[in-house]
Amino acid sequence: MGKARGVDETRGAQWALTLLPAFPIILLVLRLWELSSRDLNTMLLLVQNVHALELASSLVISLLEVPPAVLLVAHLLGLLSLVSSGPGHASRLERVVERTPNWVVTAAFLWSALVWQLRFLPALLLLGCAIAGLTARRRGRDDLVFPVCVLLPVVVGVLELVWFGPAIVTAIARGEVALALALLLPPVLGPLLTGPLPARVARPATHGIATAGALVLPFALLAIFLRAPVLPAVALHLRPGGGQPDSVVLGTVVTVDDTMTTMLDARGAVRFVPNSLVVAKSLCEGAQQIPHSAVTAHGWLVEDAALDWLPARTAPRPATDPLCEGRLP
Repeated sequence: MGKARGVDETRGAQWALTLLPAFPIILLVLRLWELSSRDLNTMLLLVQNVHALELASSLVISLLEVPPAVLLVAHLLGLLSLVSSGPGHASRLERVVERTPNWVVTAAFLWSALVWQLRFLPALLLLGCAIAGLTARRRGRDDLVFPVCVLLPVVVGVLELVWFGPAIVTAIARGEVALALALLLPPVLGPLLTGPLPARVARPATHGIATAGALVLPFALLAIFLRAPVLPAVALHLRPGGGQPDSVVLGTVVTVDDTMTTMLDARGAVRFVPNSLVVAKSLCEGAQQIPHSAVTAHGWLVEDAALDWLPARTAPRPATDPLCEGRLP
């Protein structure tokens, strides 16, 4: 029975590895289908002009936060199951956790600290403290239980509340309840996740959450990628001539040649604009790059990541571009 079970698991893993490369292709096709407003002719135009590198770059950039998040959450659930359950047959999740090197978990934590938005930093520190405490318990280090499992999450939680306190108050005052909870709950829950669960509920709870996450993850990836920008957002200042007034066209550029600029306007319709009518062009931020919250923590927007602060910034642009707002200069 054990041998047959091992063969079935190996075959299942082989099928998963075989189908894995097809998932990014499905994501790219669905992104073009959504970008074309589900019109086949528009989609064929995009397939002809949108390069694979643009789609691949958009896919990678939009999903930077996902791999470390999946690894850290799965590692936490596996450790919690190992620490809480008694001796017995190890599940696949527990075996994966036992075989994952510590440097991989550390690299995932550091990568998340760079690419996650500031509002998710409390959740990241919660994961880090919980993994450190459960690892100490798993290795039988009784001398580290109090400093790592109790003292560390309490100190980190207090520091988080002090540092994010003004941002939490501002979020509550502005009615942004979800943001306030994202900053407030992890420091409070931190000390509760470094100890074992009751043995009767440990494995069903941890594996149930892992299974539900595995089922929801593809749909979450699809929802994230379908909102990612693929084409540059621009505003065109047009002068038709013949006594007609100037106008501004907002949209995304598909391609530009010697005579025409092909673009998708704000309604998703294809427009072929003669270059002779174009007076000026402006590169706009796009709806995906505009922050939804104005809450800051010590001068930093909570929707910014540390990776946004590291590169040297270019010269600041004007606060508002009339063309990007649909107004003539």
